[in-house]
Amino acid sequence: METGVVPSASQPRSLAMQQPMRSWIVMTGGCDGVDHRSVHVSVVESSQEEIVFEWENIELAGTLHVPSGQPPFPAVLMLQGSGEADRDSGDFFPQIRDAFLARGIAAYSFDKPGIGGSSGDWRGYALNGRAEQASAALEHMRAHEAIDAERVGIWGHSQGGWLVQMLAARLPDLPFAVANSGAAITVEQQDLAGCEHTMRAAGKSEEDIARALAFLNALHAAALHGDDYTSVDRKLLVPARGQPWYGYMEFDDAVAWSMMCQFIGEQYEPAGALARVRCPFLAIYGALDPLVPAWESAQITSQSLHEAGNADATIVVFPSGNHRIIAADTGAFVTGYLDLLGDWTEQRVGQAGRMRRDT
Repeated sequence: METGVVPSASQPRSLAMQQPMRSWIVMTGGCDGVDHRSVHVSVVESSQEEIVFEWENIELAGTLHVPSGQPPFPAVLMLQGSGEADRDSGDFFPQIRDAFLARGIAAYSFDKPGIGGSSGDWRGYALNGRAEQASAALEHMRAHEAIDAERVGIWGHSQGGWLVQMLAARLPDLPFAVANSGAAITVEQQDLAGCEHTMRAAGKSEEDIARALAFLNALHAAALHGDDYTSVDRKLLVPARGQPWYGYMEFDDAVAWSMMCQFIGEQYEPAGALARVRCPFLAIYGALDPLVPAWESAQITSQSLHEAGNADATIVVFPSGNHRIIAADTGAFVTGYLDLLGDWTEQRVGQAGRMRRDT
């Protein structure tokens, strides 16, 4: 997909000059040179089916949303970010899902373990566990009579964006993969970046920011070493509680700390995963994201996909978008975001995309 950089005051000039011109789009008011159709996603007709599948002795429950029309349909598995999240990720997924449904693409998402209709405990799984759950969900989707098994892709937000990177690296035959605010830096680096940016935006002093970052580094080292919660609580958490710089990360019990140890212990390297991605890949960032360094992640993603020899990679940065690609002044998704998701995916698995593959 040949694309160019649209100049923007929000983009460092040096970054624009360093990147492959075919890989970058900077959205300015939704004008990216692509003819996005106007799709009224609020009135999408669809049917729903409850689907429960088993994975490692737990049940994961979700909903398959199927568009009107003649099956089999292409489909997308939608993956939530971090924390406690149901199949709709609160109120985040519905509009995004409708953007897919409006273009004839079915969508499935499931409650995290221990949430909604799912058994288990979501706090027991880090990235590898979540990726295995997603792989199992993909297999169940492909076996569904209303779904075209060869046209099932993935979309994931934030931590779910990391899962998209991992799965796309493992599954080269995916018809598409979309990482929404998926950091291209490590878990430790993302923790530090999010802490620094959040504290600076809140007006904290540089001294407090430095102390908070040193505290996070100490937590990371303890997690990598596998220190138990009792010792971490005594040595690190108790002295930190009540300090003006404390609060970005809190661990109230051994379960929460065990999850932290899993995330750090897995030592996930996004750049390495992205360098193995050969399927059609769309990475989306908001330049005003306080948790993910958008421009750095976009640059690493571009370089890594280039190393992979990926022939169908698109990286989009919305200058006015936050972590959820929402504009602060309107509280709505930034102009062009929903159309981008729907149109880009439809071009790869919709009727036109299927005809291109068949020829």
